[in-house]
Formats: sequence, structure tokens, C-alpha cells
Amino acid sequence: MYKYIFIIFIFFITNRNYAQRIDSKKHIYKIHKAYENELNLNAIQSRKFKDILLKYNSILKKLIDKKYADIEINKQIKLESLEIYDIVDREQFAKYKKLKRVIEAYKRYRK
Repeated sequence: MYKYIFIIFIFFITNRNYAQRIDSKKHIYKIHKAYENELNLNAIQSRKFKDILLKYNSILKKLIDKKYADIEINKQIKLESLEIYDIVDREQFAKYKKLKRVIEAYKRYRK
């Protein structure tokens, strides 16, 4: 129960003005900590996960700010998910997909 309250709390904190802040180090640190706690990442996974967040959040911010086509944004979101899939196990990835909808709503697929 407390996990979900924590996740919702993190979501509200990080969701304000996401287009301007999704690539800031403070935002990425909060997102990374939430994933690290919920997915029980080990040290190596955690470092790689943070690197992936840093890489793709800056790319996504540029795409969203410049109003690129939805297909290009979806492509980057998919590439990020594939990189994360390579560093976590199946259970962690299943949790990641559920958490991503709550923690990082801006990474939803666009139609």
C-alpha cells in the first residue's frame, strides 16, 4: 500500500512542467531512485539504468519541445525500453512497464 502512495507522490512531484524539466539531473535522480527502489536494482543495473535515463530523457525533451512527429517520439521510447530490457530480468521488466505509466507519463506511446 505504501509503495503505491510513494509512487503516486513521486509522480505528482515529477509531473509538473515535465517538458521543461524531463532532462534535468534533479528530475532524473528522483525517477532513478523510484525505479531503483521498486525494481530492486543491483549496483551495476542501477548505474546502467541511470545512464539510459540520462540519454533518452534529453533526446525526448528535444523531440517534445520541437513538436516532432509522434512516430519519432515513439521510436525513442521503444529504444529506451529495449535498452532497459537488456539490463533487467523478466520480472523487473514487467514491473518497469507498469511503473513507467505512473512515474513517467510523458513516455506513453502516442497515436
